[in-house]
Amino acid sequence: MRKTKEDAAITRKRLLDAALESFHTHGYAATTLEDIARRAGITRGAIQWHFGSKADLFNTLVRECYQRVAIQFQAIYTQGGTPLQALRRILLSWLTYPEQDADFRIMLELTLLKTEVSPELAEGMQEKIAGNRSSIQFFAGLIQQGITAGEIRSDVRPEVAATAALGIINGMTSLWLVDPTAFSLQSYAEDTVDLFLQGIAQG
Repeated sequence: MRKTKEDAAITRKRLLDAALESFHTHGYAATTLEDIARRAGITRGAIQWHFGSKADLFNTLVRECYQRVAIQFQAIYTQGGTPLQALRRILLSWLTYPEQDADFRIMLELTLLKTEVSPELAEGMQEKIAGNRSSIQFFAGLIQQGITAGEIRSDVRPEVAATAALGIINGMTSLWLVDPTAFSLQSYAEDTVDLFLQGIAQG
């Protein structure tokens, strides 16, 4: 039984890897289950057994990619420091990560640039929306802590500043994805984050 479970896990991973490559190369709409099965060297029936439909496979791919990244970021969230230091560390990590993780970069390209929002993909997109809202709440909490600690100006509205922070990350990342030769996220990250923090920090 253990061997069977291990084989199933390996097959599932191969299908997810093949799906990511196929969706990225051809786009969601043009990719077929046969394309994915051929790339993975596995039958189409295995895809349907593991995931069901193409939409279920896509939504699973998006969900598990973001879950994997969230797990990796847990250590960054809990490193301590003042609220402003924690916010700076997290924003820097978020902004530089797409340049460090090739699979995550491909996922961003796929969801931001190569996939039309359609009803069958609503589940995956709703999870992304929920993730954005959760991130804004998390940033807003840190910013409120910074206001309480006297590090951040008292006239700063935490939700507005948090939304702006996420907008900067997403905007910079989108610009980079469209033209990665124009600049490096890692080389721009510190200046970008510090410009934002200077705008909200106590003088």
